[in-house]
Amino acid sequence: MAGGWYTRHKSPIWTSSTSWANFWAVAILVTFLDAAIFCSKAQRHIEVHPELREGYRTLIKGFVTWTNLPWIVMGIGCVYGGVPSVYSFFRPRDGNPYVLAFFCSVFLLWFLGTYWLVFRGGAQKLIDHPGLLNFDFKRPGSVIVIWLLRVLGGITGVILMFSRDWPISPR
Repeated sequence: MAGGWYTRHKSPIWTSSTSWANFWAVAILVTFLDAAIFCSKAQRHIEVHPELREGYRTLIKGFVTWTNLPWIVMGIGCVYGGVPSVYSFFRPRDGNPYVLAFFCSVFLLWFLGTYWLVFRGGAQKLIDHPGLLNFDFKRPGSVIVIWLLRVLGGITGVILMFSRDWPISPR
């Protein structure tokens, strides 16, 4: 059948503007939920090593602050910027300034995260504060390699979004 799934279904649920209109708000809530889980994991380590309390507090506060930045930018675009759908963020090539601002915030996080891990001792700080990562890393180099692989995956996704003509709902 020519045209693919999108053209055969006039109003697919996955492009409904009401289905995902507040995705950015859900992402912020999930970030806070993750932070609560981190706090719970950290508490077990703090009971054994109270000197780690301030480090955990700083890491979790930084996590909440920085990882919410793109979602806040997305929310501003969706609420005030006239971005018709969260799926517009899959089409940065359309040039919507709020969508481009979202991508700039992601690029900023990748740059600052890499800088912090590599040049500011962030990888060692994560190792010194167990429970925040899903793996028990022993060397900073391992943390950095995993981070760089994740960033590379993100860059690949961004290249696809800028180079493909993804169909989205006109709403």
